[in-house]
Amino acid sequence: MRVNNWASKLELIIEETKNKEKFVFGKNDCVTFVINSIEAITGKKVFDNKYKTIKDAKEIIKSLKSKDLLDIALKIAKENNFKVVDIDKAQKGDVFYYIDKTDLDGTLGVCIGENVMFNWKKEIALIPKNNCKIAWRIE
Repeated sequence: MRVNNWASKLELIIEETKNKEKFVFGKNDCVTFVINSIEAITGKKVFDNKYKTIKDAKEIIKSLKSKDLLDIALKIAKENNFKVVDIDKAQKGDVFYYIDKTDLDGTLGVCIGENVMFNWKKEIALIPKNNCKIAWRIE
């Protein structure tokens, strides 16, 4: 269930992420952006594993008996009852997975309207919803 004032709490996370000066694994990256957004919306911390490098992240994936970032996202979604939704019906605050050529073969982002915001190494990127592979309703 979304908490009271979730939209304004999410806006704060979006603005903080946009205003951070540099990308840092485990502090300001695609995963932390999504985790912080989910917490702002639901009041729940859904993932609390710490990492500082891409190597650390890959070790976490392996230790959780997962094959990649998408596999972990699917497990977290199932554990928290975040339902897969039609990409066209996704709304602000829903989480998306986008396949790319990064170290983890994909990335996670948050719907901010017609686009999905991703926190990548080089910059914040806005990708149209229909370019993404899967979306989960966060509530």
